[in-house]
Amino acid sequence: MENLSLQDNVDQERRTRIESALQQYRETVSQHNVTLIRAYVRAVAAQPVPGNWSEDTAQTMRMRECSRALRIQFPESVSPQQLLDDDNVIAELVRTKYLEGVSSYPVNLEQREEYFAKVGTRVREIIDVAEFPPADLAYLCTLVSGITGPGLSYHHDAQVFDFISPIKHAQMVDEMAQAVIVPIRYDYSGSADQTTDQLTFVWEEWNIAVAFQIGSGPQTGGSFALYCRRVEANDEPFKWRYGIHVDHWGSEVYDSVEEFLGFYGHFKEQTEQDIVRDMRPVTGSGRGGRGTGGRGAGGM
Repeated sequence: MENLSLQDNVDQERRTRIESALQQYRETVSQHNVTLIRAYVRAVAAQPVPGNWSEDTAQTMRMRECSRALRIQFPESVSPQQLLDDDNVIAELVRTKYLEGVSSYPVNLEQREEYFAKVGTRVREIIDVAEFPPADLAYLCTLVSGITGPGLSYHHDAQVFDFISPIKHAQMVDEMAQAVIVPIRYDYSGSADQTTDQLTFVWEEWNIAVAFQIGSGPQTGGSFALYCRRVEANDEPFKWRYGIHVDHWGSEVYDSVEEFLGFYGHFKEQTEQDIVRDMRPVTGSGRGGRGTGGRGAGGM
């Protein structure tokens, strides 16, 4: 299988725009995650500790509480002050703990091409599309294996849908390729016994000929590539666009992956208030190492 096939329909100027949008997204997510981490560390560092604790004990207990709440396994050598002041420590943390909103899985072009081939077969059974796969989406998938959203890992595990879910093993190709749908629109004239699907009440101002889910999450919904045009624009050609929905709520529909990434970098973004709400007294964290558990200790 030709490794460059997912890049064939994207010229250099467009590639540069997509790469720039992805880099901006990664910087947006990582900078906000660093802000959240520092907000929590600062709040923990301000807590009083027993007067009979040594400085080393106080530091260990504060870092243990940070590890517990943030689900990040911090290196033993890192202190709260370094997290607040040392940009080199933060840069290493961003790199090793995958705080840029992208998957830690390596890009597997063969699997991604197989996925697009199987989705394309299902799409063409429904409609003859002008383009498949969407050129901008296909090129984006050559740059990263998945795009997982803002927030620390425990937050987006519970709250955030992937924009592009990574293919973690070969069996997922067939599973993910099943998510092709033609939305059933609701007949508001009052016809009885109507059937619905997950997109029935979403993006009703759009005529969606076919859609396929590209990102999943913890709730009903997901991110979709939509082959669509506006309902009131019958002279407008159908093209691939992107959106995300949660239950009956739907985002704006975006014309390109670059536009979608600009929105997605702030989708269900955590706040500093969200972070400190879970804070416990340092004195109640218990003695011992900095164990955490969960996906936040490493990859996604």
